[in-house]
Amino acid sequence: MRDLPAIRARSAVVIVSIVAVVLAGVVVGPVWSHGSASTPEHAQVESVTGNTTVAVAYTSASGDSTSAVVDGVDPGLSNAADGWAIVERSSLPPALQAVSQTPGSGVVGFGEWALVGANTNATVSIGQTTLTVVVPAGRDVDPSRKAGFLRQFLDPYVLDSETPERVVLVAAPDELAHEGAMYGDDRGYVTIEEFWDGDVGSVWIHEYIHARQNFQLGPEMAWFREASAEYLSYRVLEEQYDEVTESDIRERLTAFRDHEGVVLGNRTTWRETSADYHVGARLLASIDAEIRNDTDGKYTLFDVFRAMNDQNGPITVDTLVRLIEQRTGTDQSWIKAAIRSGSMPET
Repeated sequence: MRDLPAIRARSAVVIVSIVAVVLAGVVVGPVWSHGSASTPEHAQVESVTGNTTVAVAYTSASGDSTSAVVDGVDPGLSNAADGWAIVERSSLPPALQAVSQTPGSGVVGFGEWALVGANTNATVSIGQTTLTVVVPAGRDVDPSRKAGFLRQFLDPYVLDSETPERVVLVAAPDELAHEGAMYGDDRGYVTIEEFWDGDVGSVWIHEYIHARQNFQLGPEMAWFREASAEYLSYRVLEEQYDEVTESDIRERLTAFRDHEGVVLGNRTTWRETSADYHVGARLLASIDAEIRNDTDGKYTLFDVFRAMNDQNGPITVDTLVRLIEQRTGTDQSWIKAAIRSGSMPET
C-alpha cells in the first residue's frame, strides 16, 4: 500500500489540492498525549522506558508518583528511545487500566491492547463521529493525513443517522496479528502505514466502516460484517478518488478465488476462511448494482447500510431483503437464495 500521492500518473496541482483539502480542519493536539500536571484529575503516564521489560512511570489521581513494570513485551511493540510501548491492557495496574479511554492519561486502550507513553495524534469530525488517529511517537505516519483522508473520503456518506460516536484508530507496528482490527468500543488499530493499497482498497477505510456497524447481525448474516467493510471501502475509493475505477473494482472481485462449497448463510462452511470477505463482497457488489439500476442511482447499498443501523433487533436475511425491496420497489428474493443456498449471481 501507499499514501494517496500516488502510484499512477497524476498532476502535481491535483495532488497539492487534495492534500490541502485533507488537512483543513484537522485538529493536531495534545488531546490524547500524556500530560505533566502536578495535580491531575486522573492517573497520567509520565514516562515509558525499556523494550522487552517496560517501566511505566505515572502520577496517580492523588498526585503521588509511582511506577509499574510490564515483562515480556514484544520488542517490536515498544520504543524506549521514543518513550512508548503497546502492551496487553490487563498487564497494566488498575489505575492505568481505568484511564485507558480517558484523554490526557497517556494510555490509549484498544481491544486487549493499550498504547502507553508518547504519541502524536489528530482529530477530525466525520458527520456526527469524532475520529482520532493516534500514532506512537517517532513512527513515520502522519496522523493528520490519515485522519484528513478519512474525513475527506467518508464525510459524503451518512452511515448512521442517529448515533454520535468517538472512533479511535491507532497506527500500530505490524507485529500485531492483523492488518487492522476494530473492537466493540469503536477503538482499533491499523498496521498498514499507507492509506491506499494502489489498487482498490484501504485498510483505514475498512476499519472505520467497522466502527459504524452499529447493527446486530443474525446468525445467517454474520458474513455481512466483513463483506460490507470490504466492499464499501472499495466503493468509497471509486466514488471519491479518480485513480480507482469501476473496472478496478470488478477486477479485484473477480480475482478472488471461488471458495467452493461456501454458503454465506451457513457459517460452518466458511469459518477460518476469507470467504466472508471475498464471496460476501462479490454478493454485495451484485446487490449494490441491482439497487442502483432499479432506482436509477437514487439509492445504493450505503442507504441500506444506514437503514440497518436504524433497525431494532438483529438483522436477518429477511430484514436485509425487506430494506432493499423498500428502496427498489422490486422483488429481490434472489438474494435469499444466494445467501442460503450459495447460488451466487455473476458479478
